Amino acid sequence: MNPDQYKESELQRVLTEDERVSEQGIRVSHLEERTFALSGEVESQKRKERIEQVVAERFPDLTVKSDIGVTRVHEPEEVEEV
Repeated sequence: MNPDQYKESELQRVLTEDERVSEQGIRVSHLEERTFALSGEVESQKRKERIEQVVAERFPDLTVKSDIGVTRVHEPEEVEEV
């Protein structure tokens, strides 16, 4: 395994294990030397910003591009009858 593959694994582990994030739905992709991308969807802009903040704190020496989308969650318009 090369150093970037280790970093990719470490990034993924931090996203999953850091209690401020605990996010399993974000994928980490290696783009080029010391450059990675985050992709996936989260429920709010605040959550997206928290993920980006944690990654920046833990990996200040890497370039990490965020392609994380925010899913719009709406309350149901109709009442479901069971």
